[in-house]
Amino acid sequence: MNMGSRNIWFPCSPYRILLSWFLSAHLFLAIAQRCTYIVHLDKSLMPNVFADHHHLHSSTIDSIKASVIPSSVDRFHSAPKLVYSYDNVFHGFSAVLSKDELKALKKSPGFISAYKDRTVEPHTSYTSDFLKLNPLSGLWQASGLGQDVIIGVLDGGIWPESMSFQDDGLPEIPKRWKGICRPSTQFNTSMCNRKLIGANYFNKGILANDPTVNISMNSARDTDGQGTHCASIAAGNFTKAVSHFGYAPGTARACSTS
Repeated sequence: MNMGSRNIWFPCSPYRILLSWFLSAHLFLAIAQRCTYIVHLDKSLMPNVFADHHHLHSSTIDSIKASVIPSSVDRFHSAPKLVYSYDNVFHGFSAVLSKDELKALKKSPGFISAYKDRTVEPHTSYTSDFLKLNPLSGLWQASGLGQDVIIGVLDGGIWPESMSFQDDGLPEIPKRWKGICRPSTQFNTSMCNRKLIGANYFNKGILANDPTVNISMNSARDTDGQGTHCASIAAGNFTKAVSHFGYAPGTARACSTS
């Protein structure tokens, strides 16, 4: 605006607002491109120079940092970050990566595959029917109803006080057990016993995806019943005097008694 020889600029002009919005939106979209990936590697190609798999995975992430040249927008990103390192069920790791970093990772020796970490929802509360399991025949009978079997359940947690996990009459914990009972929010080691022999929780993935997410229970404790339900079907004990508000009283029996 011109008033004689003076120029007056309005800081809230539509042009500036539009420019500010465009830059903010562009920055938001760039940051949103960074995701958590599950990466599968070929362990047979791990060089002997590495002391263990975690050393290899950390070095892989460091090499990606060095190989990818940040763009003018990427400078707002945090560096690629290792979340978990795996070496039991499969060999690999989870990490927070940009698309360029993932592209560089795919050129690394031993790379097999990578896919985005994602949130899953429970499919059913009738798990035994969903899995088409028969409590009177099949694998349960052939395995002696689970005698001396260690069952691992990956789910939404567990309610250790449930009578399905009482250990009355059960033998000692198998010596081959190598897991832990991890103390955390509303969950201590005394809650594990000869039935519930261990408990752990893994939430780094969801925190890596959104550090501001509100985790209601930072522990292995179940908050909605889904994990407890599945664990009791897989390995729950007999529970006497069970009813639904006084109706249909009896003994609840899970699919396995050990």
